[in-house]
Amino acid sequence: MMDLVRRMASWSSVNRPGVLSIALVCAVAAPAVCAAQDRDALVRVANDVAAKGLPAAPLTNKIEEGLAKGVDPKRIEAVIRQMAVHLEAADRLVREIDPAAAAASREAPVTLMAESFGGGVTPDQVRDLRKLAQPPAAGKPAASADTVASAAKGLSLIQEARLPVPEGTAVLAEAVKQGYRSAEILTLAREVRRHEADYRAGRASLTALRDSIARGNRPEQLFRDTRPAPVERPATTSRPDTPVERPAARPEAPQRPEQATRPQTERPAR
Repeated sequence: MMDLVRRMASWSSVNRPGVLSIALVCAVAAPAVCAAQDRDALVRVANDVAAKGLPAAPLTNKIEEGLAKGVDPKRIEAVIRQMAVHLEAADRLVREIDPAAAAASREAPVTLMAESFGGGVTPDQVRDLRKLAQPPAAGKPAASADTVASAAKGLSLIQEARLPVPEGTAVLAEAVKQGYRSAEILTLAREVRRHEADYRAGRASLTALRDSIARGNRPEQLFRDTRPAPVERPATTSRPDTPVERPAARPEAPQRPEQATRPQTERPAR
């Protein structure tokens, strides 16, 4: 097999100097060799991202997932290169929000922000959300990069539910303003997406949800009524304290009356 590959490579170099048909070589080479070459080429893209100080774990996870599913390496490369673009944009925005953040502390918000960009959110939408979320009272600290990234991810979930972006932005900005933690913001957005049919049909309102958040309600209070009630199991019946009276023993069978003996009559002597 390898001799055939060498002959084809030699033929290609003679007839087309300086050009080696990688596709032809891979077509006749062992599949494991080509798979290793494809993996190495994809890993180099992830390494280039890591060299820029960006999180490379999302790319390596996507590479492993795609190869395990047998996806064409060219499609995987297109996806991870687009992810790299989102990571760079997210890193710039996180640095804009928190210029003093160290590289290690930026990794989580950059990853989450990049996911939101992949879901259709734009950096300008995140900036608008952040402006709405700024606390009105002077002296209060601005929202952290983690919080803003969680709100951006939540906005992408609302966009996936095909709900109005301005109203969804107002809901998430109010949650940030009320001091929601990152996990609470994501829970809020997931609950909105879970009830997307109610919001689209008018049975629920994002404006009413924002007002409820402004009154200080937390996610567990906002969606308490929509959670299924626990199924009540019937209580086990306890045995009665008083003993159950059992019927008395069966009465004895009545005895038959004795038959009267006939008196013996003396016969006269002959």
